[in-house]
Amino acid sequence: MTAHPRIGVLAGCGGAGASVFAAVLAGCAAARSGSAGSAGQAFLIDCDPVSGGLDVLLGCERAAGSRWSQVRLRGGGLDPAVLRDCLPSWHQVSVLAVDAPQALDPAALSQIAAAAALAGPVVLDIARWPSPVRAAALSSCDLAVLITPAEVRAVTAAAAIAADLDPERTALVVRGAAASLPAGRIGELLGLAVLGELGHDPASRRPAGLDPRRIRRGTRQLAEAVLRRAAEVALRQVAAA
Repeated sequence: MTAHPRIGVLAGCGGAGASVFAAVLAGCAAARSGSAGSAGQAFLIDCDPVSGGLDVLLGCERAAGSRWSQVRLRGGGLDPAVLRDCLPSWHQVSVLAVDAPQALDPAALSQIAAAAALAGPVVLDIARWPSPVRAAALSSCDLAVLITPAEVRAVTAAAAIAADLDPERTALVVRGAAASLPAGRIGELLGLAVLGELGHDPASRRPAGLDPRRIRRGTRQLAEAVLRRAAEVALRQVAAA
């Protein structure tokens, strides 16, 4: 069985919108996988212990299904179909959200990401600061996407994050690029290739939760570019193995 791409999203600074973009990516991935007429499927894994829970951001905190504190792995293989069916569903995306910071386990994270990738594309929302959980999440990804606002302080903070990332497997997304600090210049400062620019999207701030069907066209196009790049990186890694 061929594995689908795994994409990690992390912010260069607080408030960069990484969790929202991770959800957009997962929603677009699910829509793409269902374009042939079947129901789409993707996975969104919360890897940030103090984010407040991705299910809350998405407005599906009351949906039935397992959260991190209910994950129990007792050895052996993990059936992707069982994993998919036991998680809350949000617009054809299976969501594993944090409900207790101490529940995040690096070994379990690696196993879950690998199993999920056998069923569909996987997006991981990754915390900024170094930890065993972040290391496991990044090592599980084919492509990491670093998001930074086009502000001097934000770029300075993002430089510390970028220093720990593999530039061959990392793409940079810039929010709010301006003439005074263009996206290309930010990419040069961070040593990363710029994949695109992320504009303001009112749909991502809806009180009732994020709805990928209301995301602006430009945001969806950027998400599609990320998905294509992740697929390319994954194929290169398979060829090199």
